[in-house]
Amino acid sequence: MALFARSTVWPERMAHAVLDDTTVAAGRQMIAGAIRASRALTGYSLLTGLGLLLGFVREMMVASTFGLSTQLDVFVAVMTVQLFFGAQIGNALETAFISRIAGRSEAGAVLRSVKPAVYGLLCVNAGVVLCLWGGGSWLLKELFPRFDAGQQALATQMLHIFLLPIVCACTAGVLRAALSVMGAFVPGFMAGSIVSVCTILSIGFFSSALGIDALTVGVAVGNLAVLGFFLGRLALLRYNAGSHTLKASSAVKPDGWFMLWGAAATVLLGELVYAGVGLTERSLASRLPAGSLAAFFYASTIVSVPLSLFVVPLTTMVFPRMVEAFGRDIRAGVEQIRTHGLLLVIASVAVMLIVIPYAQTIVETVFMRGRFSAEHARLTASVLSVTVIALPFMSLSRLMRNASYALSDYRAPVVGMGAQVIALGGVGLLFVPRFGAQGLAVAMVAGEAAGLLAMGLRLRMRLRSI
Repeated sequence: MALFARSTVWPERMAHAVLDDTTVAAGRQMIAGAIRASRALTGYSLLTGLGLLLGFVREMMVASTFGLSTQLDVFVAVMTVQLFFGAQIGNALETAFISRIAGRSEAGAVLRSVKPAVYGLLCVNAGVVLCLWGGGSWLLKELFPRFDAGQQALATQMLHIFLLPIVCACTAGVLRAALSVMGAFVPGFMAGSIVSVCTILSIGFFSSALGIDALTVGVAVGNLAVLGFFLGRLALLRYNAGSHTLKASSAVKPDGWFMLWGAAATVLLGELVYAGVGLTERSLASRLPAGSLAAFFYASTIVSVPLSLFVVPLTTMVFPRMVEAFGRDIRAGVEQIRTHGLLLVIASVAVMLIVIPYAQTIVETVFMRGRFSAEHARLTASVLSVTVIALPFMSLSRLMRNASYALSDYRAPVVGMGAQVIALGGVGLLFVPRFGAQGLAVAMVAGEAAGLLAMGLRLRMRLRSI
């Protein structure tokens, strides 16, 4: 009887053992992949950390040289225009290029796709430059009506100087995408450091002679140096690839540049919706007592450190691989999401567990000096202890956004940010009158969670339909 029982139970036990072994093997493979990704991430995080350090030195020099002058106000205002027409368009082109070309990892195929993209971009840049040169003064008056005549004249002069970095930043976005597809991520992570160094040198040597123009020229020269660095690195990769590789991949037909701009336009729409998120936050914050908006700024500065050091480098490094994986096999792409999503969640939760109980100490250590009082530290810490809860949602949202782009679904991030605006506004209207700054912090977390949920559901539906 015991033998009979063993003979009937043993196959079931064996099945469970096999299932357990399979599950354990999959778990080990996922953890091993996460460890490999974290090792590759270390160097990129160091470069990002160097960029943050140089940016901090740059801001210290700007503060000590120009203070809170009206000229600096003009620079900050005009810089927002330059960032949109330059950096934002460049980032959109980078995302669209990677999502379409990442499956062609051969140097020849990538370079053949770069040419029509750059040629089309030259036409677009020419139109942008002409429009801003002729209508920039009117645009600045509409955007910043409180500027007096002197500030408006200075703003127009700065915008004309910024036409060079606008062209450089747009072009650099395409080149950075090509480098990323070929596995060269270092130039992209060094770009911010190059701009910071050029700005620091320009202020140090020319601020006495040029005044605020030294800051503007430093940014322009920095963007030009970044473009030259990208071109040199791309030329070196082309030389190392050799003519054989180029000829072998010459049969691959590149996408037309208008296809690239079609995808980039949807990405830019998402950026505009994201701007709506910022406007909603500022609108809700305007109902709070004085100093609350500054508390959110300081809290977001602390939260941005793990984002810059870990989340951004990891998702940037993974994006081309994710596009290639989805192009090869859907299951391989899903495995990429699981592996790196696990790594992001573990790191984000670890940061939360450190920041929440020690928020007061962190804020006091970083900011409490000069006019930043103990009362300011308490308010900022209360905001930080809530807003840091959004870190896992922000990390996974960036990963889900890249996964959607990898599947050529450019609308999913727009849907996600639309859900974020709705949740932020709805929860904020309910919580801000009752709980003040903490209520807005909760609304921000709810908005990030809603955006992630919307993107995740759309991504799941897209995967099921394939």
